[in-house]
Amino acid sequence: MAIEPGTAERLLEQAAARRIAPGRALARDAGLIAAAARDMAARFRRGGKLVTLGDGAAAADAGHVAVEFTHPVIVGKRALPAISLAGDAAALSGTAGGSGPEAGFAAQVRTFGRSEDIALGVLTREDDRRVRDGLAAARERGLLTVALTTAPPTALTTTPPTALTSVPPTVPPTALAPSGPLPEGAGRSAGAVVADHVLTVWCDDPLVARELYMTAYHLLWELVHVVLDEPEEGAAPAVCDTGGTCVTCSDTAVPVRVTELRPGGLALVDTGEGGVEEVSVALVEARAGDVVLVHAKEAIVVLDSEAAGTAPDSEAVEAALDGGAVLGGEAVLGGDVS
Repeated sequence: MAIEPGTAERLLEQAAARRIAPGRALARDAGLIAAAARDMAARFRRGGKLVTLGDGAAAADAGHVAVEFTHPVIVGKRALPAISLAGDAAALSGTAGGSGPEAGFAAQVRTFGRSEDIALGVLTREDDRRVRDGLAAARERGLLTVALTTAPPTALTTTPPTALTSVPPTVPPTALAPSGPLPEGAGRSAGAVVADHVLTVWCDDPLVARELYMTAYHLLWELVHVVLDEPEEGAAPAVCDTGGTCVTCSDTAVPVRVTELRPGGLALVDTGEGGVEEVSVALVEARAGDVVLVHAKEAIVVLDSEAAGTAPDSEAVEAALDGGAVLGGEAVLGGDVS
């Protein structure tokens, strides 16, 4: 079968056109995404974890969100606690299986959820009763609730976005899961989703909607880290030592000594004169007591301990680099590391 000239181009144009309006609608809701991220960051600061829910195709998205938070793709970003309840086949098919306010995700949330946690549900226009029941259980236990959902673009002209994005805490959780049998083939996605933050993708193409789900939860991940990197309210702002070199914002590699290794590829280091900073040592094989070169808060080289001595200075650094240093377990020759 011959393909007419220009067919591929037309198909690409049509595919792009299907994404323009939903993408712009999501961009208009950027403030809603930022507000959700700020509230999520506050829960992480309180020691909370992220719990994700999703049924059917959305189960993959629930797992993806959890992985994004627990395994950061950007070196130096902290790992944040998250679990996907969608991946527990034993629980969902065992005694907690089925649907209803006492089963499925609702049962799991009541088992694993704490009041300082976050429940993020991914809803499609499939049968998402268990996700809604899980969000209802999360609200009962005081978790912050975030819902990713989709609606046809025609609803955008008739429904104010705020009607689908936030609810007062007094809304009864039972509003999430209306009782009674559903018509055959109908899901529970119709109507407003009750959650602290509802992020809606205005699209009637389920594949495009899932693409924009990915955009939304990657934005949530990025913005949560932006908020966490801000000083907490009431905390003293960080001040650079104008008489020395800052390990965070300097464009010069700084020698420091590792005093303590921490989970997530992080470490506390002594910057000299009693200064202590937390840096990433994910790229090197450092131990407590090692002297490392840090650039932009990332340890990039483990200096030879004998050459560096107990009080690393510029001459010791140059000697270590000239003689070879350790980067990621391999020897590297001296050079400009800044």
